[in-house]
Amino acid sequence: MKFPTHTFFRVIAVLSLLVALAGCAGMQGPEEPGKPSAAARDQRWAEADAAWQAGRHEQSRNLYSQLMTQRSLPRDLKLLAIKRSALSALFMGDNKAALSGIEAWGAADPAAVNGWEWNYRYAQALTGLGQEDRAREHLSRLIQENRTPWLVQAEAAIDLFMRYAKTGDAARGVQVLSEVRRRGTDPAALGKMEEYLAKNLGSLPDPALSKCDALVSEAILNTFPYNLIALERARRDALTKPDKRPWLRELVDRLSRMSELADKTLPQRIMNRGLESLAASSLAPASRVDAPAPTGQSVAVLLPLGGQFREFGGKVVKGIHAGQAELTQAGTPIEVTIIDVTQPDWLTRLQNLPPEITLVGGPMHRISLQELQSAGGIPGGRIFLVFMPTLGENLHEGVEAWRFFSSPKDEIDALLNLSLGSFGIRHYGLLRPEDRYGQAMGELFALETARLGGQVTATSIYNPADATGWDVAVQQMLQQAEAGGGFGAVFIPDDWNRSDGVLPYFFHNNVQDLLIMGPQLWTEALSRAAATKSSINIQNYRLAVCPGAWWQDSEAPATRELVRVMHAEGQQPADFWVALGYDFIRMAALVGPLSPGTSPGDVSARLAQSAASMQWSMAPLSYDATGQVHQSMFLFRPSVAGPVPLDPEGFRERLNTIRSRGAAPGAAPESENAYAASREEQMGLAPLPDGQGADGAGAGVPAPATSSPGGAPSSLVPPAPAAPQAPVPAHQPAI
Repeated sequence: MKFPTHTFFRVIAVLSLLVALAGCAGMQGPEEPGKPSAAARDQRWAEADAAWQAGRHEQSRNLYSQLMTQRSLPRDLKLLAIKRSALSALFMGDNKAALSGIEAWGAADPAAVNGWEWNYRYAQALTGLGQEDRAREHLSRLIQENRTPWLVQAEAAIDLFMRYAKTGDAARGVQVLSEVRRRGTDPAALGKMEEYLAKNLGSLPDPALSKCDALVSEAILNTFPYNLIALERARRDALTKPDKRPWLRELVDRLSRMSELADKTLPQRIMNRGLESLAASSLAPASRVDAPAPTGQSVAVLLPLGGQFREFGGKVVKGIHAGQAELTQAGTPIEVTIIDVTQPDWLTRLQNLPPEITLVGGPMHRISLQELQSAGGIPGGRIFLVFMPTLGENLHEGVEAWRFFSSPKDEIDALLNLSLGSFGIRHYGLLRPEDRYGQAMGELFALETARLGGQVTATSIYNPADATGWDVAVQQMLQQAEAGGGFGAVFIPDDWNRSDGVLPYFFHNNVQDLLIMGPQLWTEALSRAAATKSSINIQNYRLAVCPGAWWQDSEAPATRELVRVMHAEGQQPADFWVALGYDFIRMAALVGPLSPGTSPGDVSARLAQSAASMQWSMAPLSYDATGQVHQSMFLFRPSVAGPVPLDPEGFRERLNTIRSRGAAPGAAPESENAYAASREEQMGLAPLPDGQGADGAGAGVPAPATSSPGGAPSSLVPPAPAAPQAPVPAHQPAI
């Protein structure tokens, strides 16, 4: 369907003006007595109004665009059609047509140009077109125009302040607020400005609020807007820090008595009833008409439904639908808006979501995350649960966004929980490729090992592109071990294909009793090999372990239900990506609605509480007080049938047995049948995109952190069993 063009709207504006002038001059006579009005005669008016009220903006735009050309249309209906046609385009993300339509609305109704709604929507359309500088210039001119009503100037100043504050220029934003405030004379209007600002401050991200709060001093604490900035800071602190609550009460009392607030009741109202009782602007009622609140809870999810990652995005959608059906049957329906990040207008669609949608899942790719951040979506007024192993260097996890995904640290914690916690191994070797992924994973492994009381006693680096040097790299590491007292386990952070080529050099050097630890990449490769019936050199992995986030034969009720539903509906077997969507939507239902002003501390607390009571289908997630997420990953051992869940005690006994008898030089490794479990579990993980670079280029490929982990160290989950009575001894090199 072709949308009205820019020229089309300008023509309509001219026609509207002519009709409006003609009506004012008496050229258009009244309807005949008893004859239905033009609106009553045309069923499209009812259809257009119904589409508008229901938020079906494409339909309402098309209908109103047709209706506003009727010749006999009264002026008020014509203006309504022009306005709603323009705003429908804005709400559906067609900012170019929206800007033209808003200009036509202003031309047809000059009085609207002096109101806040027209100016607010005009600035919105400019921002949507990437013309933020023009939007700010427009708001600045509005503030300076004497003919503009003062309260409209005040709302423009608040909008401009929020734009400056979110981009780090808090001082400039505060200056704008102060300047407009000084010109106000009506106490009632001043009180409205104070209320609007307080509500907007509640949606300001913590880092931006901190920069505003840094401008506050004791000398100016009672003056506007510093008084409200300090109050918002105190309100957020009191939510998560009980020792800060006396200061909030003291500040409220002080501002109620001594500050220059026109509305002295505002601080007490905020403390008693919260920000939800306040209005964000004079447009609050209009906003509810433009985007009516959906029935029940509603969330949005950002997923790639096209391009090379469409398979994974599509599987997440299947999991979401399975979770939705389950929630509906339980009497707690939840609506989901899926936004395809491979479409050019996805950021606009996100921006124009109804304000009631505050929780957003995704994105699941670093490029989408960067685009979202560059557009000002993060940090912003919504709460994002990102499907990625890291937020990168520029976003603070638990403050500006949260994750709903495992991390490289989770992989390493799972391996150390087994080797250091259960097996009593204290000394480790580290053999890694000379690339960004190997370096980052190696550094993180050494850091975590030291934090938990272990030590990396031997390291070596190999060129991933030159197999001729791999034997030398292994020999160099084993030579280091002679001086360091040996090591009981070796960590090889590389993909399966290269690791499979490196491992035989340990056996060539008569080392056959090491615990070999690999990353989650191994689990994924094993699943792919099993699915395609590809052969693997299983003899190299009799003492190998690797972590994973999905186990389809888990006895967890949620896992069994998801597997059952996918099978009953004739779908492909459930895998990690399906489980991700299934768990996300059920977790969102447990978290419940979150207001735009919810502080990061409150969000983290809600996530922690919900995760603790969640029935997980994938490996369980948990959140600490700072909003950092941890996934208690499963451990697997390689087998010809794919990754098989590890029996820690049986595996430890096997490892001790091999070491106690010693490995004869040149002895062949044991066969798979020598230690095969009575039942082998075949996993159903789908292939992931190629590549495992540290920049996270592959969706879902666990990319390592690019800087030292921050925040309080998390304990290993699940808790390690008691240390074995006979710890696994360190390997003593024999070369």
